[in-house]
Amino acid sequence: MVAETPRCHSVPECPPTDEEQALEIAASLFRALGDRTRLAILRQLRERDGLCACDFQCCGLTQPTISHHLKVLRDAGLVRAEKCGLWVHYTLNVDRLAALRELLPQLNNAHPHRAIEQPSNRRRMPSD
Repeated sequence: MVAETPRCHSVPECPPTDEEQALEIAASLFRALGDRTRLAILRQLRERDGLCACDFQCCGLTQPTISHHLKVLRDAGLVRAEKCGLWVHYTLNVDRLAALRELLPQLNNAHPHRAIEQPSNRRRMPSD
């Protein structure tokens, strides 16, 4: 039986590189943004900061479900939570959103010869 060679990240002495950490952060941001309910929560926070979990109006979901989505957004650093007595008030983390805005152009410029094309507003006709 051949023993498997441990991968770099399974060895404690081999910390992830800065680039790997940046990729993991970006992946967590995109996972958090990849849900319609979480996007609706972010939109509501953009319109009115300092909402409590019971204040969100998202597709008729229950408060525990909203709390779960808020936790995902908090874990990704997109939302901040501040305890006020019995309630937790949520606000957008504008610093993380600014970092996300900076990340998107970097993805587009990663390979200049293969830049992501912007969608055209013109609808293609069947004969095009």
